Amino acid sequence: MTANELTGIRKREQLCSQIDAVKLKDIMSKDFPYVHPDEQLTDVLKKMGNLDLHEIPVSLDGERLMGVVSYGTLLKRRNLSTSSKAGSITIMPQELTPDALITEVAEAFLTSGFRQIPVVDKQIIQGIVTRTDLIGLINGIRDLRELKVYDIMTEDVQTIGSDESVNAALLNMKNLTIRTLPVVDDAGKLTGIIGIKQVANYNWQERKRETVGEMTGDNSPVEVKVSSIALDSVFTIESGADLGEAVQKMIDHNISTLPVVDQGDLMGILTKYDIIELLASFRQRDMVYTQITGLDHEDRFAVEQIDETISQSLHKIAKISRPTLFTLHVTKYHANGGNLKYSLNGRLITEGKIWVASAVEWDLIRATTSLMQRFERRIIEKKEERLEQRRRARNIGHG
Repeated sequence: MTANELTGIRKREQLCSQIDAVKLKDIMSKDFPYVHPDEQLTDVLKKMGNLDLHEIPVSLDGERLMGVVSYGTLLKRRNLSTSSKAGSITIMPQELTPDALITEVAEAFLTSGFRQIPVVDKQIIQGIVTRTDLIGLINGIRDLRELKVYDIMTEDVQTIGSDESVNAALLNMKNLTIRTLPVVDDAGKLTGIIGIKQVANYNWQERKRETVGEMTGDNSPVEVKVSSIALDSVFTIESGADLGEAVQKMIDHNISTLPVVDQGDLMGILTKYDIIELLASFRQRDMVYTQITGLDHEDRFAVEQIDETISQSLHKIAKISRPTLFTLHVTKYHANGGNLKYSLNGRLITEGKIWVASAVEWDLIRATTSLMQRFERRIIEKKEERLEQRRRARNIGHG
């Protein structure tokens, strides 16, 4: 079954029921690591690295949640001393209780950007749920596991050259709010993959810096080439493979990202985040779930107009196929001549299909308008194609 066949309210309700029939308490881990609020950040990072965690709960006794130390949050704090106490750098995650619906949990992962979230009852930790726990549900639902990788992969792949510096890779990750980059050679062929963990581990272990900012290359550029620390053993998937196969590969090899490669060519990328988006799109809600990432402080002036442009477009689209989830990521970079250019990547999930589009413009508002027009055109074209197929079928029946 393809994504195009996932149509109609009845089908969506059926799939939502199948997803939410799974109980959170049955998939979360009841045994979990935590750190004491008096532990120094150096030791916290070491524990997170050894356990391959991006978030870890902070608790006095392993029961009452005081917050979490989040790897993603630490990377934004440039001058934080590694002797800081865990209790002073915690953030409180969105509260998830054991009776939370799975589609609600998926949405919490999108909102927070976390890879693992504590499950609590009256601030007492009941367990930890991870993105891996959630994507594992795909293989138990036939309509989802038989989707094709090309249905939900991101085609516009952000890559890094093997000869570029580790610092350039880190800056790209921060600017794009992503944590993994495929590594390519001069011909654009995939040669490896690099994640934020490889970057931070290199700077921390080899340079023993005093602050998180220095540890992650903010205060002292790293000139070492990406190829020297990138993983050259890369698991890939073909675009025509079933989503279930991709999920199983992620679980078996404990990876979050699969470059999509057809006959040696890099066609796209599939991440756990993409799959979580798919699960979250089935949540029953009155309004479309919309999330915009990548905007910096200088672009905040445009938020209201961007929201209005997106809302108007989604209203038009809803007359053809009801939208359920829309995400937009904004990247700003210096083009030729030093002028700023905006690159927008959007993903729209409707009742009938998953749509991906991108747009590049000098002006952020114009880029948003161009992106939404592309979604509108594609959906209208698809509607006209279906109508033409029906006309042909009727003509054949009358012939």
